[in-house]
Amino acid sequence: MKNKMILLCIWFLGVYCLKELDVLSFDMNDVTDFISGHAEYAMLLFLALWVVRLLFFIPGMSLMFLGGICFDPMVSILLSMAGLFISETLVYLFSRKFASEKTTQLLEDKYPDLKVLLEAYNYKFLALGMICPAAPTDVICFLSAAIGLRYSAYMLTVLISNIPMVLLSSFVVINFSESITGIVLVIVSFLLITILTVRMWNRMKQNYS
Repeated sequence: MKNKMILLCIWFLGVYCLKELDVLSFDMNDVTDFISGHAEYAMLLFLALWVVRLLFFIPGMSLMFLGGICFDPMVSILLSMAGLFISETLVYLFSRKFASEKTTQLLEDKYPDLKVLLEAYNYKFLALGMICPAAPTDVICFLSAAIGLRYSAYMLTVLISNIPMVLLSSFVVINFSESITGIVLVIVSFLLITILTVRMWNRMKQNYS
């Protein structure tokens, strides 16, 4: 969890630095003009980033917020859900078809609780892992496939569990552009989700042990 929070902080700090250097604009008129002029390419590039992120350890949540910045809310929701579908399908296929036992064992050694909790709680723990912003979601998806969870139920769990964060991130631009209150509400919501899901995670560990 700590590693993922560090990665998220680094990516958000990077976005902030680019904004301060005027490399990245949060002016909605600039963003709207650029996207409207290159809509199809922008959407394809956004979906491609969901594949590339797996190679560069980019948290999916950062792409959800990027979608909220670049696209209208409904478009952002659809693209983020499509990106989730593509990237987590690739993780599932890699785990089932291409990953060696050594790779799986390395992940189990690094995250000893994950496989145990997945075997104990199955889709319930997978859903919690998707909702929790601090959880290593791709590792959880990888191990879910490794222990034999069915693809259809796996993907349905992944998509449904991500709906709250997709909705939050897709409306982030409206909050940024309207007032400081909107920004505070987004941050508070993010923190509350993190705190609640981490508590549920710890409760599952205690109940199992």
